[in-house]
Amino acid sequence: MNIIKLEENIFVYQFGPEEGKFLGVNIFMIQSDNECTLIDTGFRRHFLQVKKDLDEKGIKISKVILTHFHPDHIGGLPRVKDADIIGSVFAKSTLMKYVEDYQNYLPTFLVGDKTEIEFGKHTFVLELNGGHSKDGLLITLNDKYIFVGDDVISDNSGNASIPYCSDKDVNAHINSINNIISRLGNKQILPSHGKVLDNDEDIMSDLIKRSTYLHYIKENRNASYEDFNNETNISFLGRDWHVLNQIEEVK
Repeated sequence: MNIIKLEENIFVYQFGPEEGKFLGVNIFMIQSDNECTLIDTGFRRHFLQVKKDLDEKGIKISKVILTHFHPDHIGGLPRVKDADIIGSVFAKSTLMKYVEDYQNYLPTFLVGDKTEIEFGKHTFVLELNGGHSKDGLLITLNDKYIFVGDDVISDNSGNASIPYCSDKDVNAHINSINNIISRLGNKQILPSHGKVLDNDEDIMSDLIKRSTYLHYIKENRNASYEDFNNETNISFLGRDWHVLNQIEEVK
C-alpha cells in the first residue's frame, strides 16, 4: 500500500496489482479534523489495511461514497460501522447481480438527482453517470477533482485500459465520457484504478481515445480488437474485455 498526498487532507491509498493482474486499486480519503470520507473501499483486504492506518491515526470514517457497486469497490462495506453509505439509486440492481447478501451493502443515502454534500470545508457534487456500470456516480470535489470510478481505467503507471461496458450499453458509456469532458475545466481525474491524471492534454487525449473506441465498437459490432488497433493505431491494456463489449447491446 502506497499513501499519496494530493494536498492537505486529501489522500490516495494506492494498491499495486496482484499476481497475474495489471490493475491496482485506489481508495481515496478526504479528511476533516478527526473524521474522513472514503471514496470506495476496494476489496475487504484493501479496506482492512486502510482502516488499520486510520485507526492508528485516530481518524473515524463518517461517510463512504461509492463510485459504483461492483465487488472490487464495495468489499469493505460490511466492516464500516456508524457511517453514511452514499450511492446511486441503481445500487440494488447492480448488487443483486454480484453479491448474494446484497442487503449488507446497500447505501443508506441514495443519489438520484444532482446532490451536493458538505463535509467540513470540502464540497462534494454527486451526479449519476452510468457508463461502465448503470449505477455509476460522477463525484466532483471542491471544484478541483473528479472521481470517475471505472469510466477511466489505467494501470498505476498511467497506461490506459480498454473501456469496459459491464452492462453492455455502449451508448451509456459514450455519454459518460462526454459528461466527464463537459465537466473537466482544468480538474484532475481520480480513477478507482490507476494513476491520477493531472495534465490537461493527457486527460483529453485519454478521453478521446476511449470515445473513439466506444464509437468504433458501436458501429462495428463484429470487429476484432486487432481490427480496431489497425484502423486507429490506438492501443489499450486489457484487450480481453473487447470480446465482452461485443455482446449484444442493451436496447
